[in-house]
Amino acid sequence: MGTNIDSRRTAPPPGIPSEGVRAVATVAISLVLVGLVLAIAANSLSGSSALLAAIKSRLFAPWLAPAWLDLGFDQRLTYGLPDDADHELEIARRDASDAEPLFFPGSRRGEQAARWRRLARAIAIGEAEDDGSVVAAGVGRGGFDDLGVEDVVVRVLRQPLRERTGPADIGTAEQVYDARVRLVGDDLQLIKDEAKSELAPLVKPPAPRDAAAPP
Repeated sequence: MGTNIDSRRTAPPPGIPSEGVRAVATVAISLVLVGLVLAIAANSLSGSSALLAAIKSRLFAPWLAPAWLDLGFDQRLTYGLPDDADHELEIARRDASDAEPLFFPGSRRGEQAARWRRLARAIAIGEAEDDGSVVAAGVGRGGFDDLGVEDVVVRVLRQPLRERTGPADIGTAEQVYDARVRLVGDDLQLIKDEAKSELAPLVKPPAPRDAAAPP
């Protein structure tokens, strides 16, 4: 009878997890706290030891960029800079054809769409190969077969950020990259279309002086 009384006393009340579950939760919480402490210590501007830096980069890297602090273009509730907006790729024929251009991600969803947006953003902001032209050339080369030509135009369109208090319609996308990709013989060529504002301004000739005026 004493054994039954002891077993009833050690059993957890209804609604409380078992002792094993609580032990696992305690270990997990302890690891999270240790990771936060090490991440803060290794992220100090005053510097940190090589050991803490190695532990931070190898074991506790996820704590340095939590999802709720991510400013990526796929987190619509947190991004705030124009470069963080959604980017889309457009591949069209160079000639005056009625063929429909290719859009990426288009109707794709999930991780596949996120990868295409990351690729378009890399081309636009120049994170890959200095200015993104190498990536744009590869994307244009990939569209040759689908469009049936070896001379295409690669564009990157940036969707404007919607204001929190604004309407659901976010308006017209902004073109942030435009380049021509063509195959001449065995050479793949990329001709980037530079914006007029990036070119040198025209030098206006001086106005003619009146002949009667003194020099």
